[in-house]
Amino acid sequence: MKSIKDYILKLCFIFKEIFKAGPGVFFLSIGSMLITGISPVVTTYLTAKLIEELGQNIGNNSSGVYVRLLIILFLMLLFIVISFAIESVKTIICSIAGLKLSHNIENLVADKFQRIKQERIDNPTFLDLHSNTLTKCGSEPLNLMEGLFGMVASFISLIGYAVIIIRFNLLAFLFIMIFTLPIIIYKRKFQGMMFRFFSERTMQMRRIWYYLSLITDPKYTNEIRAYRLYDHFRKRRKESFNDLMKGNNKIATKEIIVSILTSSISMIGAILVGVWIVKNTITGSISVSEFYLFVTAIITIVTKLIGLSNQIASNSKSMMFINYIFEFMKETDIIESKNLKIKSIPVHNICFENVSFKYTGSDNYALKDINVNFNTKETICLVGENGSGKSTLVKLLLRIYDPTQGQILLDNTDLKEYDINELRSFFGVLFQDYVKFSDSVHNCIGFGNIDKIQNDMDIEKAAQITGASKFIENYKNRYDTNLSKMFFYDAIEPSGGQWQKIAISRAVFSEASVLVLDEPTAALDPKSEVNMFDTFKTISELKSTIIISHRMYITKLADKIILLDKGQVIEEGSFEELIKLKKEFYNMYKIQADSYSMSVELI
Repeated sequence: MKSIKDYILKLCFIFKEIFKAGPGVFFLSIGSMLITGISPVVTTYLTAKLIEELGQNIGNNSSGVYVRLLIILFLMLLFIVISFAIESVKTIICSIAGLKLSHNIENLVADKFQRIKQERIDNPTFLDLHSNTLTKCGSEPLNLMEGLFGMVASFISLIGYAVIIIRFNLLAFLFIMIFTLPIIIYKRKFQGMMFRFFSERTMQMRRIWYYLSLITDPKYTNEIRAYRLYDHFRKRRKESFNDLMKGNNKIATKEIIVSILTSSISMIGAILVGVWIVKNTITGSISVSEFYLFVTAIITIVTKLIGLSNQIASNSKSMMFINYIFEFMKETDIIESKNLKIKSIPVHNICFENVSFKYTGSDNYALKDINVNFNTKETICLVGENGSGKSTLVKLLLRIYDPTQGQILLDNTDLKEYDINELRSFFGVLFQDYVKFSDSVHNCIGFGNIDKIQNDMDIEKAAQITGASKFIENYKNRYDTNLSKMFFYDAIEPSGGQWQKIAISRAVFSEASVLVLDEPTAALDPKSEVNMFDTFKTISELKSTIIISHRMYITKLADKIILLDKGQVIEEGSFEELIKLKKEFYNMYKIQADSYSMSVELI
């Protein structure tokens, strides 16, 4: 009972979304369903009536006979024309509504995705669900509606033909049904097999698409060609695809064999009943017009039942795929957001209390027992070797992840108590893997504060602070210049360092109280890197700044340096304090200083 209720609730959701996408499609489908179901039965009956009239009135030239024959012929053609016309119109409107439906459900999925925790997104099982949901959310709901209405139309036709056959002989009808049932049962079972097969192979299909993206996506072109990797990834894609098809072919072969057998059994029932009708026609028990009516009804009811078995199986498959949407929408591992606002005070305090964190599926802690305290008047530098936990610490601060243990306090209140959008406005971020938006320079910077993206003056000011204005001013259309050739023929493709300066400008343009810069000099040449020191100094004077960097000279800007090693804080203090300690920070700074000196001597 629960499964029936669940099925009905899902149908109601799908029909509601289809109705929102296009009411015309919904009502046209209902009209088409009724006409498609009734039309063949009525046409068959009228044809038999026409044959009967012709048989009874051979040689009769009266006007009354002509009128009756023409009326029957006209009605036959009318039903046929209306049926074809509605089906054609429905096909066109369905294609339009299908796009709207796909768009609407994709938006629902996107809205949900934005609330799901990063830990869940990192999970391969979730990525399978995510892939299946996005792949099927556009097509399957409309397929289900059309399939259901097609089933109802088939049922209407079947009822009409069943009445015709039952009028002749009830046993004949039962005989045909018994012979046809096996194919209906098997078809539904087969779709369940195919669904399970593709569900189990989702990760393999994602891998096949991944290999395709590696050898076709422009962003991978240079490295794939430089290392001659095309043949390697093409081979791996082919191997993975062949393995997928091997399993698919086994199921398909089984379906073909059983389908031929069950279809043959169905036709045997129809043939036996047909022989019986032929015998009765020869003996005169049935007229020629009745013979046509009954034979047409038998052939049609068998073909309709076989077609209905395909529709039932297809609808069953669509509903299975639609389950992905409902499973996705029921995801409970979402970001919790309270309503607390951040206080409007000059200086905010941030405190990590016994914070530990490990990534899902990992046995090792990325951070362990972190206890640090700083305020927004200070410039903070996070330093340490790769894998020491610098970026992870920042991701916890930004609530991309939540601590496994301990808590992070902002003004003595756990970050989890704040409105998540308040926190996102409080921090401006330059990520290591920042986005290179395919848009105008103006917008690429303006995205840092979407509410004030029309503020040209402040956007230009942000670019001046970071030094990005120097190359932007040389562009023909300055801030209206399009970046990235993904969509624009006249676009400029900035260098890595220029992209990074634009990304830093985006962070500066935000009204964030704290700027977080993750490896802000990673893509800069040595000259630009040195010039950037003055830029960071200016930025740190304007706003509280947290800088993650391997470049030890940047630490001179910091009021507080936090040195991490293997997920733990091993040193903390000002530049002068840590240099005087002559421990790990001192050694790291000296190694870099010596390497720069050697480079200068070599030159």
